Amino acid sequence: MSSIIPFEFDKHLLRVQLDADGEPWFVANDVCSALTVGNSRMALDRLDHDEKGVSSIDTPGGKQEMAVVNESGLYALILGSRKPEAKRFKRWVTHEVLPSIRKTGSYAHPGSVVALPAPTQDRVSALLLIGEAVAKVPGVKSGIAMAATLSCIQENTGLAVEILRRALPTLDEPLAAVNPTKLGEQIGLTARNVNLRLAALGFQRRNDRDEWELTEAGRTWGEALPYSRNGHSGYQILWKSEVAEMLREVA
Repeated sequence: MSSIIPFEFDKHLLRVQLDADGEPWFVANDVCSALTVGNSRMALDRLDHDEKGVSSIDTPGGKQEMAVVNESGLYALILGSRKPEAKRFKRWVTHEVLPSIRKTGSYAHPGSVVALPAPTQDRVSALLLIGEAVAKVPGVKSGIAMAATLSCIQENTGLAVEILRRALPTLDEPLAAVNPTKLGEQIGLTARNVNLRLAALGFQRRNDRDEWELTEAGRTWGEALPYSRNGHSGYQILWKSEVAEMLREVA
């Protein structure tokens, strides 16, 4: 299989690979999402054996084994959907995507650049490797690692990554996303005083590098996200919004 080719239909990310014969294989979950098919496994069970398979797909968190369908399987999934999206999706694939892939080996969205400049490609590749390593650190959630990697790519290259970000796995609990400055704005405190109160609650402490780090108790309420900015790398602690009420109670 070739490297992944991403494209978009109605804000849904769809990924495709080309096999040794140049034939496209679509990531099945992406197709089902675009067609608003609720049970992708049941839909795949109805396909013939030669219409589906499994492929190793590159993601910000590393390679993952995913179900894929070929062109015949794609049409079978479309015909199995009675929703209005199916007709538009089929026309778009047959009139735009497949002709473009067979002509150039990629899908070029109007106004987009097919290939990244070499320096940008090198930066993206390096950041993906770093993100893959971070995802393997014990205690680091894969979704957090992938989100941080996408943020680093956007900050260091200016590439838009929002479509990919929406494809990340959802969390079972609310994501910690509020920094001390934003927490302070909610309760009328400076970021410095917020940090001091968080320490008083036992949620964070200063480490040997004189940086704030989460305590065991703090892991319930905060996430330490890796970042890279202006040549400096480290961890930024973000908090759940519920922490603001606790801070109000700290004298």
